[in-house]
Amino acid sequence: MKQKNSFQRWGMGFSLVLILSMILSACGNSATQTEVPTSTPTATSVPLKTLTVCVANEPSSLYIYGNSSQSMWSILEGVYDGPIDTVNYQPSPVILTEIPTQENGGITIQAATVTAGDLVANSEGDVVALAKGVKVFPAGCTSNECVTEWDGASDLQVSQMVVKFKLLADLKWSDGQPLTADDSVYSYQVAADAATQASKVSVKKTQSYQALDGQTVEWVGLPGYLTLNPSSYFWIPLPKHQLSQYTAEQLITANETTRNPMGWGPYMITEWKSGDSITLVKNPNYFRASEGLPYYDRVVFKFLGNIPVTDLTPVVNGECDIIDSSVSMGDQWNTIRSLVLDGKAKDYFGEGPEWEGLNFGINPSSYDEVFNPYLDRANFFGDVRTRQAVASCINRQQIIKMYVFSLGTLPDSYLTPTHPFYVQNLATYPYDVEKGKQLLDEVGWKDTDNDPATPRVARGIDTVLNDTPFIINYVATDTELHSNIATMIKSNLQECGITMNINLLPADQVYAAGPNGVVFGRNYDLAELGWATGSQPSCFLYSTSEIPSAENDWLGTKYGGVNITGYSNTTYDAACEKQLTSGLDKAGLIAANTETMTILANDLPVLPLFYHIKAMISRPDLCGLALDVSSRSGLRNIESLYVSDSCPAD
Repeated sequence: MKQKNSFQRWGMGFSLVLILSMILSACGNSATQTEVPTSTPTATSVPLKTLTVCVANEPSSLYIYGNSSQSMWSILEGVYDGPIDTVNYQPSPVILTEIPTQENGGITIQAATVTAGDLVANSEGDVVALAKGVKVFPAGCTSNECVTEWDGASDLQVSQMVVKFKLLADLKWSDGQPLTADDSVYSYQVAADAATQASKVSVKKTQSYQALDGQTVEWVGLPGYLTLNPSSYFWIPLPKHQLSQYTAEQLITANETTRNPMGWGPYMITEWKSGDSITLVKNPNYFRASEGLPYYDRVVFKFLGNIPVTDLTPVVNGECDIIDSSVSMGDQWNTIRSLVLDGKAKDYFGEGPEWEGLNFGINPSSYDEVFNPYLDRANFFGDVRTRQAVASCINRQQIIKMYVFSLGTLPDSYLTPTHPFYVQNLATYPYDVEKGKQLLDEVGWKDTDNDPATPRVARGIDTVLNDTPFIINYVATDTELHSNIATMIKSNLQECGITMNINLLPADQVYAAGPNGVVFGRNYDLAELGWATGSQPSCFLYSTSEIPSAENDWLGTKYGGVNITGYSNTTYDAACEKQLTSGLDKAGLIAANTETMTILANDLPVLPLFYHIKAMISRPDLCGLALDVSSRSGLRNIESLYVSDSCPAD
């Protein structure tokens, strides 16, 4: 499967979840129909076994370097099998013999000589021109324990990764032509072309990408660049024999890439009815055909379109065998459960990787030059005990019950329990009003009239003027979900003597850049946001260097100024730096991640509220379907789906 490119600015284009929300748009092109292969049944043939998958929207394109959408990748699962799937956040080979590692000889480390001005990767993986003061992995070094800072004069050799990817033998494109290493190299060349509208992050970290023979591709990383995820540097093959007649710019609109891409997977596209469906039929050259795969003769992807309330009757009446995860079903959890209990459907749920968090405005931007308690907003959350008190006062389990319909676990970090870097035994904050009140009393927020309906006031708090009422503002985007959650939290906090005003705003106002933006200008008390995480933990979310401020043009130093809380802890920063510069030292990465997660859980700059839920439903007798939230689609094993009265391990 195609791995996700590096993170870009988190604060833009957000509804509930930043960076991971996709824009699904209807395709306005005219339908393209191609002749169905000669295996099309006659009137006396055995009827075709047809699987109908209902997806959210008609994709605007099926080009892997074009406009991406969840519906697009669901459809492409039938066209491309892999080439590398992601299973539980880990790479799994599909058309490769194995995932390259140092242990199996697929990865080697060589020495690369570099001089001033050469492009190298520093110890954090950033592409920079080599200059005095740049920190690098010197030759033979693959962990942060031996990172060196170049003095600008000495001869220098740095570590350089070489990765060899080996394709399975006898792979073929659906037209019968051989699929070779050259096809992956060609895809890399297209991706690297300036005309191709795709991220160049991976390209920039590549020194060379070449075919060594018909089945072997060699990736050589930029000098100094080390990654624990080399699989992301295998480019999805494109049929060079078919597409090389086009320029990279022409490929953006070519029918062979946008409407009828050729693949090596279990199916191939035969018809696209604009506004209605895309039909795929069995690929006679599928490399797993000898195993009797795929089970279905054809797959029809039907477009449901944008509908305010998901209609689940198509699964009951047989119009859809699957409603896939591209369709939002958050308003139908109870209906899904009823269908399952009645034996009319089967459900599939997964948590994350998106999560919802309540961010504390620990250090508003008005504190940056100097904190003046007489002029600035009261320092409500500077004391960690106050943040812990708020956490204890909020009934997160009730929020999950009411608005995630009890489908999620109570989060203690931004990583779900199924994530390989999840840390156990972190500090937790169960709903405990009395504990919350006790902590507020300890800090100096006193209930002077024994009436929770009136706000507590400050008494003897060094950074807050006496008699300051505990009245705060809560910011979120103006959605029904946020409104409901904010109302519940307001009631919870009132019980502890904290008055909360709700301020729901359009997304463009909430996420506008600083200094005027509410969130990225650090102009809030509490802010509810959705984030997402990838295969590795994102400790930089709370690094001091990522606090957006006037000094860094409200963009932080590297990741877009994502530390909107203003939280700063030097011990945390040091552990996060170890995490980001761990190189190939996975044990060091795990240790640093454990430390950052432990500090975050204790210091609580953000309170995780719940993990976002993904869902699919299917006909009750469908076997083989599973939902892995780390995969690009819930249909990654579409070739293995079949019908039976009893499914193993169901």
